[in-house]
Amino acid sequence: MLRNYQNSPRSKRNFKSKRKTGPWWTNTRTYSAGENSQEQVREPEPLPGQNSGRMDRALIAFTFCLIAIGILMVYSSSHLLSSRHYDGYSYRYLQIHIIACTIGLVSMFMISYVPHRFYAKYANLLLILSFVGLLLVFVPSLSVSVQGAEGGRFKRWINVGLPINFQPVEFAKIALVIHVANFISRNPERIRNFFNGVLPNILIVAAAFGLVVSQPDFGSAFLLALTVCIVLFIGGMRIWHVLMLAGAGGGLLSLLVVRDPYKLKRIMDYFAMLKSPDAAHYHLTRSLDALEGGGFLGMGIDSSLQKISRLPYPHTDFIFAVLGEEFGFIGAATVTLIFMLFIWRGFHIARQTNDLFGSLLATGITTLIGLQAFINIGVVTGLLPTKGITLPFISYGGSSIVLSLVSVGILLNISRGSHRGTD
Repeated sequence: MLRNYQNSPRSKRNFKSKRKTGPWWTNTRTYSAGENSQEQVREPEPLPGQNSGRMDRALIAFTFCLIAIGILMVYSSSHLLSSRHYDGYSYRYLQIHIIACTIGLVSMFMISYVPHRFYAKYANLLLILSFVGLLLVFVPSLSVSVQGAEGGRFKRWINVGLPINFQPVEFAKIALVIHVANFISRNPERIRNFFNGVLPNILIVAAAFGLVVSQPDFGSAFLLALTVCIVLFIGGMRIWHVLMLAGAGGGLLSLLVVRDPYKLKRIMDYFAMLKSPDAAHYHLTRSLDALEGGGFLGMGIDSSLQKISRLPYPHTDFIFAVLGEEFGFIGAATVTLIFMLFIWRGFHIARQTNDLFGSLLATGITTLIGLQAFINIGVVTGLLPTKGITLPFISYGGSSIVLSLVSVGILLNISRGSHRGTD
């Protein structure tokens, strides 16, 4: 979709470049002489914060639909759990979720007015901050740990003094996408060289992957690495580089799985389930029971039986199963369709923008949200091995909801540039 940027006349016209100076922690975009000459005859760039066009209204509509469904499902799936954990108070999880949605929506509209090239300038700083955040989860006085299903402790959050704890990996996902998009846009031909283009990005991703796996959060680490590799491929990475990295990545993932008995058991359970559905493990069995119980039209709102002490994490990882039980195949298919339409609009924005950085950034953000939704729905329906990962915009969450909506705000700003002059 975007790889033809590499063969365009604009990218080959003149690679003698002029670089603006700036502080060491800012990235200054490199412009070719041909590109500068074209920009002189174009419509002048809007001032920072100036509305350069209308936002993508379809993307806004799909986002609001998902947020509204999420609020409804968080209440339905969590009020019994909240009552059990908070002395009969049924609205604790719903309150936190609504606060996060409110912060996220306000941030989304504010960020939609921030020119997306702002992030290219500060890509290095954002990358550094993301690594600082990933390291802070290991500081005992700041980190928040919870009990995991396998008996271990998860250290994935930082206590920032609010009811919503901050999860640094959510910020790291966006920061890495910004970094890679900026890296490619500064010199598109560089990404075709393995040692000068591909390897520096892979080393950064590997460092982030290692920190996230150490939390441990294998699902987010896998999602982060896969998204960055897709952006590198779209940006012009050679096919044989892709195959080489796929082989190395597959070997590394296999090693991580084999060395972890809990992950290995889940993989073995998954293959056993493919041979015989009766061999599905507890999590998947309860999830499939919920989807089967919903039938075609569902049992009705707040009528799920599996969420009552049977389905694990009904308000986060398996909220789609509760949705399927209460709204049936129709409800589950509708949510899946909305996600597909959201992804379509995101890639449409990426195709329409005439800025390589904006196009790659829109591709990365859309891929990140789309892959997360695909993995969550795939796990709940038994298409993928069980892995704890939330459903974007719908699962209960704090920093995940806020930063997902921040990502949508960046997409909306890119769409403003795409729609400039069409009103």
